[in-house]
Amino acid sequence: MSSSCLIFFVSNSIFLLSLFSLTIHAHRCTENFISETLSRNLTLCKRYKHRNGVEFGWKVENTTTQTLQVMVGARLDGETGWLAWGLNLGPEPRMVGTQALIGIKQTNGSFLGNTYNVTQYIKIGCNLLPTPIDLNVSNLTFGFLGHIQYHIIEATIYLPQTVDISRINHVWQVGKVAIGMEPKFHEKTLKNYDSTEIIDLQTGTSLSIRSARRHQARVAHGILSIIGWGVILPIGVIIARYFKKGPIHWNAHDQWKHAHKACQACGYIFGATGWAIGLWLGNYSKYYSFPKHGAYGISIFTFATLQTLALRLKPHKNDELHTYWSIYHLSLGYALLIVICVNIFKGIKILQEEETWKPTYIAIISSIAFIFFVFEITNWIKFKVDQLKSKEELSKQIH
Repeated sequence: MSSSCLIFFVSNSIFLLSLFSLTIHAHRCTENFISETLSRNLTLCKRYKHRNGVEFGWKVENTTTQTLQVMVGARLDGETGWLAWGLNLGPEPRMVGTQALIGIKQTNGSFLGNTYNVTQYIKIGCNLLPTPIDLNVSNLTFGFLGHIQYHIIEATIYLPQTVDISRINHVWQVGKVAIGMEPKFHEKTLKNYDSTEIIDLQTGTSLSIRSARRHQARVAHGILSIIGWGVILPIGVIIARYFKKGPIHWNAHDQWKHAHKACQACGYIFGATGWAIGLWLGNYSKYYSFPKHGAYGISIFTFATLQTLALRLKPHKNDELHTYWSIYHLSLGYALLIVICVNIFKGIKILQEEETWKPTYIAIISSIAFIFFVFEITNWIKFKVDQLKSKEELSKQIH
């Protein structure tokens, strides 16, 4: 039972992981944006659908100077907002050290663009205000294209010959709040933190291997946690509750007990593996964290470990501690299921997979809840029927 359970869920997990690992961050630009790039003689275009939805069009002319013509577009739906794009000529693609072009949507309906030098002081609360940058920038404009509902930054940048355009760090960002010419801090979500890339400007090829691996690790963490904690463990609970005394009887040779232990072991292995990947992701993410999600995850792993150990330390039926052990095991088990559901939804929100993963998981837990409900009703009806039979037999004996 245990080996077949493991084989089944391992094969399914590998299949799911292979599907999700095909997800890439960059997509084909929208038709409207492509039309705009072509009208400006830009030759390359990328759309970062899952990283703020920014679209980036550009052209490189490598003559006596490396001339980079760019157009960056995104939707700014609020009364105010800002759009930023820039190059970081340092060793890695990150916000600090970026020489940025930022366009700000003002409350009075005007659009202003300027250059900004993003320093480490911004992270400790200093204001980000327009400053000269080292890059030679001309024709910087920020405006709104009403027919495609996009706000657009356009500029021409003259790069030094020392800059390797086949491997360069570029950064983009979208924010909802700005005061005057000062863009305020963006949202603290993965789509914002991931808005960086190492790119070959000659071909448009992404060279961000670490980013791709991090994305795959997040997907693996999510899928393993959902399968282990969120699916197999509840199935094990159903087996323990309803396959022992009914409505389904697996009492021969303690079948229900072996099936329960196998499911709990499989669930623990998958969940603990997902949790370990989550710990690695937490340590790997130097510039951001999700403390509540992490705290819930540690609690789940700790209590799941206690539940697993409790099976080894179960008192004998005739032992007076058996009743207390059962109360503890059941109470902690049901509480654990609630915390697991809450944290899975938190994780789905962090991954911004609410359009796909969320309805899928809702369907899964709804199915499990429906099985619980049907079995509970069946047991209640059986209890009432047995109660009536007992009363009838008792009345016959009296008469």
